[in-house]
Amino acid sequence: MTTPTIDTIENFKMGKQEAIESIYYIYKPIVVRFIVSLIKDAGEAEVIFHNVFLKILRKRKDLDSEKGIQSYIFTVSKNEVIDYFNHLSRDKVRSKEFYKNRIESSVDLKMEEEALMIRLEDAIERLTDQRKKVVKLSYFENLSYQEIADQMLISKNTVKNHLIKARLSLRNYLT
Repeated sequence: MTTPTIDTIENFKMGKQEAIESIYYIYKPIVVRFIVSLIKDAGEAEVIFHNVFLKILRKRKDLDSEKGIQSYIFTVSKNEVIDYFNHLSRDKVRSKEFYKNRIESSVDLKMEEEALMIRLEDAIERLTDQRKKVVKLSYFENLSYQEIADQMLISKNTVKNHLIKARLSLRNYLT
């Protein structure tokens, strides 16, 4: 690795394009390799390196030309990696909480549905035999009013009346 000269660092501090590119290409391979050794993800290492370089560019006027910038780049890189792991940790906790809450609410909902179904079955059992049969044919077998009337040998209006009265009974029982 070649280290940048004091002149290159001075030009970098002044924002000269040639010096910025020189610093970028000098440090990119070694810093990316350093980051990959810590996080084991080359793609993310590239992203982190670009964040590091942007931070260095923003603070370039504060650099000490005599000391060089290598230790500064590696310190910023190390801090970015720490931030990366903290971010991953927070995301993992959020993800666990999300799925935990989703599972719990799903289980609670299933239990509520099950309890409601038990109450509904109990309510249907309390209906008169004829209303019970009309409800089952209408809701569970999806027969039309006319089909129910034909099967039970009653009028279509009687089927309708049984369903209206059954709904009222069920609603009263369930509330």
